[in-house]
Amino acid sequence: MIFNRYKYKYEIKLDKLFRFDKKANAYIIDIFIKDYESLYSDLDFSPLKNKDLNDEFIDHLENSIEDIPFKYNLLININMPENLYDEIKEKRGIKEIKNYFLYLYRKKIREIHAVYKSAIISFILGILLIFTVSIIKKKISVTQLIWEIVIEGFNIGGWVFLWEFFSLLFLEPNKEKIKIKQYQRILDSQIRYTYHK
Repeated sequence: MIFNRYKYKYEIKLDKLFRFDKKANAYIIDIFIKDYESLYSDLDFSPLKNKDLNDEFIDHLENSIEDIPFKYNLLININMPENLYDEIKEKRGIKEIKNYFLYLYRKKIREIHAVYKSAIISFILGILLIFTVSIIKKKISVTQLIWEIVIEGFNIGGWVFLWEFFSLLFLEPNKEKIKIKQYQRILDSQIRYTYHK
């Protein structure tokens, strides 16, 4: 019962932040811009078709998506003055938003693959060190303090590598996987322009 009450409050808060399209089962993320160029970074002086997206626009979009539960669709609604309507610029804007988040999506996938690769290397090194220590202890009688320290160091190092393996495998990728899901939501979402007088 207590959880339902909190869930209800969360839904109310969500409805205050975003409009809801019942037909599409989608929350509408409204973006207000003064012209098409506002979508792009002011600090990027390359030609318009090669410009980076505006950081504030990206932050607003990502923060809004974090607030909306995965069970709902997204509709990104870009609002701007009616007198500036340009079909070519509109289509290019939609395409470049999708391309940018496709780039981020692929980048995160590569980062996760790199994490898994590091995890496998840590696992192999950990097992090798622990196995080497166990062989040395069985085969060789070590009495000198310096060798005991070296062997104990190898043993600790092996367990540290194994801890790193579990950490990388189970803890690190989770945040990245959430980001990937968010980027996928943007790629799957409808992006539309709405023009106002």
